[in-house]
Amino acid sequence: MFSPEATVQGVRGRNPRRRQRKDSDGPLQPRRKRSKMTEDMFNSQDGLHMYSSETAITNGHAINGNADQSLVLVEMPVREKKVAPTRTLKEDAVQYLTRNENYSVKKLPSFPETLSQSSTPFRAFALPSAGLAVAFTSTQALAWDYTVTAGAARVIALPLPFDLRPTDPLPLGAIVRNGPANEFGVVAVAPSRGKIIFWENVDSAQVRTHFAQRPQGIQASVKLYSTEVITHLVDIDHAGYVLVLSSGRAMHLTLRDSQGRPSISTSALNTPGSSGSLFSFSGLLGGGVKKSVVAVRSRPSAAKGQIEVITATKDGHFRVWDLNWSGQQMFKGEVDIHDQVLDAVQSGVSFEVRSRQEAHILDFAVLEPHAKQGTLALLLLVALQGASSVEYSLAKVELAAGEGVVRRVIPLRNFQQAHVPKELQGTLLLPSPGHAAYVQFPGALAIASLAETEESPDMQLLADSGRPAFGFQDTIYLKEDHHLQISGVAAEPLQKKDKNSRVVLFVQGCGILRVNTNPPPAADENIGRRKVTAKSKLEQSVFYGALSDNVLDFSIRSKHTFNEAEVEAAALEISGAVLSSSYPQLNNVASMEEQLGRRSQALRTLITVLQVEFPQLSFTARWQLLCNAEKIAAALKLWEAYQKRVQEKTACPEAYPESLLLPHMVKCVHERYKTQIRPESGETDPVRHYFLRDIHQLEILLPWAWLTLRTFFLNDKTKERKAIMQRLSEGDDVFATTLNEAFEFRSKNLELYGFDPEDFSRSLLLPNHGQDMLPQFWTSTHNIVSAIRSLVGIGRNLSAEMFEHGGSDELAMKVAGDNPILVNLSCKTHIERFNWALAQADEKIREMGSQLQNEWLNNVRADHIYGLADIGQADAGMKLAQEYKDMTTLAQLVWDEIRYYETTKNAAQTKMEQAECVVKLNRMKEQIQGFFEKYGSLWGDEFYKQFIKEKHTERLFHKDYLNQPALTKFLRQQPVGKLRWINEVLGERNYEGAYDALLGVANQETNLWCKKVDLAMAKLTMLCSQEQSGKEPDAESKFATKMAHATFPMEVIKIQERLYERFAPFIEEAVDEQAAVDILMGEFGQGALAQRPAHQQLLRQGFDIIVHHRTLEPALLVDVLTLMTYDDTSEPMEITQGNEFAFALQAVMLSWYEMNRTTRHNMLRLIWKRVCIKDNWAELNNTRDISDERLEEVLADTTLGRTLKSLLDMIDERSFFRHAWPKGVNELLGAGCTNGELCVRFASEDLRNPIIADNLADDELLQANLEKHRLEEWFPAVLAAAKKWHAAEREGNEDEGVDDGMEDDDEGVEESNADGSQTPESQGAAEKGDVEMMQS
Repeated sequence: MFSPEATVQGVRGRNPRRRQRKDSDGPLQPRRKRSKMTEDMFNSQDGLHMYSSETAITNGHAINGNADQSLVLVEMPVREKKVAPTRTLKEDAVQYLTRNENYSVKKLPSFPETLSQSSTPFRAFALPSAGLAVAFTSTQALAWDYTVTAGAARVIALPLPFDLRPTDPLPLGAIVRNGPANEFGVVAVAPSRGKIIFWENVDSAQVRTHFAQRPQGIQASVKLYSTEVITHLVDIDHAGYVLVLSSGRAMHLTLRDSQGRPSISTSALNTPGSSGSLFSFSGLLGGGVKKSVVAVRSRPSAAKGQIEVITATKDGHFRVWDLNWSGQQMFKGEVDIHDQVLDAVQSGVSFEVRSRQEAHILDFAVLEPHAKQGTLALLLLVALQGASSVEYSLAKVELAAGEGVVRRVIPLRNFQQAHVPKELQGTLLLPSPGHAAYVQFPGALAIASLAETEESPDMQLLADSGRPAFGFQDTIYLKEDHHLQISGVAAEPLQKKDKNSRVVLFVQGCGILRVNTNPPPAADENIGRRKVTAKSKLEQSVFYGALSDNVLDFSIRSKHTFNEAEVEAAALEISGAVLSSSYPQLNNVASMEEQLGRRSQALRTLITVLQVEFPQLSFTARWQLLCNAEKIAAALKLWEAYQKRVQEKTACPEAYPESLLLPHMVKCVHERYKTQIRPESGETDPVRHYFLRDIHQLEILLPWAWLTLRTFFLNDKTKERKAIMQRLSEGDDVFATTLNEAFEFRSKNLELYGFDPEDFSRSLLLPNHGQDMLPQFWTSTHNIVSAIRSLVGIGRNLSAEMFEHGGSDELAMKVAGDNPILVNLSCKTHIERFNWALAQADEKIREMGSQLQNEWLNNVRADHIYGLADIGQADAGMKLAQEYKDMTTLAQLVWDEIRYYETTKNAAQTKMEQAECVVKLNRMKEQIQGFFEKYGSLWGDEFYKQFIKEKHTERLFHKDYLNQPALTKFLRQQPVGKLRWINEVLGERNYEGAYDALLGVANQETNLWCKKVDLAMAKLTMLCSQEQSGKEPDAESKFATKMAHATFPMEVIKIQERLYERFAPFIEEAVDEQAAVDILMGEFGQGALAQRPAHQQLLRQGFDIIVHHRTLEPALLVDVLTLMTYDDTSEPMEITQGNEFAFALQAVMLSWYEMNRTTRHNMLRLIWKRVCIKDNWAELNNTRDISDERLEEVLADTTLGRTLKSLLDMIDERSFFRHAWPKGVNELLGAGCTNGELCVRFASEDLRNPIIADNLADDELLQANLEKHRLEEWFPAVLAAAKKWHAAEREGNEDEGVDDGMEDDDEGVEESNADGSQTPESQGAAEKGDVEMMQS
């Protein structure tokens, strides 16, 4: 089988035994041309330390890639030598992609335009100590100085003679330093072809590209096996390079012969026991085919002139050689540490899982010599691969005497992969001074601090809990959707000015990124230096994630886990810092307007990031963030208004007799509420400084718009009116501009901050929607609410004064025009404040909120809105009244406007003026109809109330203002029955409704005659209703019931009128009403009643009402009829005389539906009790020498007999009167003697007790008649006599041909027991009296 040679077929130099020719010797070697890349250009940066081995810094890695397409060679502009450029990167020449307390990432400006403007894949390598980089496409090599900051860097383009196919891997290569001459060459290797080309000097090489006959560099090739490719080209300082092949072989590559002339040669790195020949199968195995090399590193050897090379395999097998520049090699040893590494990285893993995991070495780095002599200290990148997961760690190991010890393991906790990769990849970089390690993964760069943790109580607690404490770690991710790829990495050397570690990344689709990591933190530094915090990630997302061309991925949730409290605290801290301009990114502009705009944008970016990454942010935190954003927006508007004022004053100083308000406001703010200005630092403008540092306390500043006016102007009598109006106008502008912008911003951004717009009205949070969780709103503090209210009042008053005196000052007009805006703000701030206060747990705050709410509803709202009419802003007032649903004020404004236009029209001197008023009146009428359609009864009720209030009820039915449904609804709800019945008849043609209205009026009417008229009209409207229906009424119909409701009260009135007729002779003799009452009391209130003072008082009250023609309530009418006394021996002069108790029973039964159930039953018992004690039962009980016939006549003629006989007569006419029949004489005891019976009539106990005492005295009389005079036995006898008398009268009427239309029915008698009491059946029927009496 054919085995390729291990030697290189290439260009040979002269006999190595000859003396090396100097450049000046002989003409055989062409004279070297001066390089256009000057020494100054390639001098190391200031403060850089030049290491002898670049490998110790870059770790010799290159990234494999496939060439998708060939790059067309483009002529690059060549910069002629003029002025040596500086090597130090200026801050303004680079673009920071992110920056935090631990590291920064910036994009370097120097990158070939050919690569930046195309998608051609490339591999890049760098020589950081010289600041040079080279990129290889499939067709050419591009070399340039990547540290150039000013202008475009010179790019040297060299063609590659490899003829690579699109599927071949991209070339490997490096920049070669050629001794002390500071001339640099380039070596390139075709991985799949084995071809090598070396340009000793890139300048001369570029010149030769213009001449086809000139040779293009020194070329050679390495014989490769089938499918074998070169995977790495590792720089091993002056010893050359090491080629790592995919088969596992490692080869030493040198670029000069023994005499220092360009010459390419290679030799395999052999181990003892291997033949070294690659022409045999055993030699191939000895060359390491079995052990795939994943990384090669080098360091200076202990032997002079030698370089120590270390190789590592995936399974943890390390080998060490000594190499020199001539190609000589010496194998020094090998060690296998796979098991030690696996045990170390599996610490803490359960035994069941361990068996399913395997450790793979991906890369390693040589630690700087701190170990003992003969010890090799390495840092390994280890991947612990399981069935469905991969965990990465850094392991610090020491190799010595054929053994390895793992000293420390650092898990890479902050690197997250969306999917487990099919092929494990990772490149480890350890730049000086070695305090941080970088691991380059596909699309990401992990940073891990290697600092040893110090002993402290916190660290001890972590260790005791089984959680080892590690240094800072973080990962920088590239955006996946930008199709970015890291095409090369390199570690930069240490600079003298700091101890930062740096690496550069070559990113396809972006350019060159430099990552700069700060030294480990001191013990007293904050937590953000020791771990990734939510604040740090949010800051980066806010200030760098919003950059349009930023290629870094700042997503948080998928890569980091923070608790909600930390996120909220971080968000609020960032928001507060933005308010106070604490970030340097915000302060590099001179324009305050632009600076405020940046701060506003920063807060918008912050909430956008939070909504995406942490949507579960609490209600309180979101509200505070919104408030901070409101303050920025409000401050921006206030600043713009201030700048406009400044410009106006500059252009027209005579319009400003006083200095501007805002500087004075800032000056008046107490020192503890603003940051002190520092003149020594160049800070000279207090206003600008306040907007820069202190707008987070904007609510402290705003009230001074009023306080300065009140303190320094209104109380100063020397101030001119123009100066006062100027400051007043500015104060209005301060509040209008600031708060309107704040509320508008809130309304527009509710959804952005995660709030439901349905929970807000007019930008105000609705009640019971979280106010209890919030601090007081900055837009409605006590001082702001008070200040706006004061400005509204003083502005209106001063403007009105000027208008009244005929003034038309422009400032007064402006203040008047601004007043509606301030009224609106006053309403908003009042509502917001009392809603918040009412939701608080503190009782004092709630009480304050309740008082403020009542004050606003009853005074502030109406006064502010209605007062706008005084300064010609009635239209604005009507709009505000509509907005705040103040229909009362709206109706007042409309009424006033109508009255004003009508008055103006009547007083108009010309037809033009009259026509103008007519147009305005018509417009008002249209508005009124629009209000009816929009607000319905809310508007209608208040509008029609104004007609009653203004005593213009006749205009209620005027067609111009009539809305029939609204008027009907209003009148039916209001106690205006007389207007209602008119509307029911005229507007609704509802006669039954008119009846209800009139009946309601009658029930409320106190004038007897008016009530009688109302009842009569009610009967009339009910008759109209019946006629309108066209139906014949029946006894049980609704019509009959309603007619009874009107008829019965009229009969009760008739009883009262009869009483008045009886009393008329006495009343006519009196000089006045009071004297008439006294006369009546002397005539009808003496005798036995003199011993009943409470009863006398009831009687006097009744007489007073009768004398004044007022309506007696039925119960009091009963008291008058049953308590009045007189000489009953005289002949009756009037129908009521002698029949008082019968009329009393009639009054109760006719008023049955009006009276309370308890009251009406109590009144019936009182009537019968007073009847029973009216007669002299002691005399009646003495029946000596009296015949039975005579006794029957005497009993029938008693008050009880006459009353029973009258009741029987009434029962004949109306059967439901039977419910007035007495239940029995014993049942009458206790009538009217309890609080329960009288509490409905007499609410006060002081009134009830005397009446109860008098009723108890009557009870004693009744009890005496029962016990001593056999009243219980006489009662049925009187009942029988009355029935007999009643029956005799009925027979007489029949004999005379009188037909009363009633059946012969003695229900009242037949249903009675022998003692006169009702049977159970009649008692049950009495409970149905409410229904039956209406059917009479």
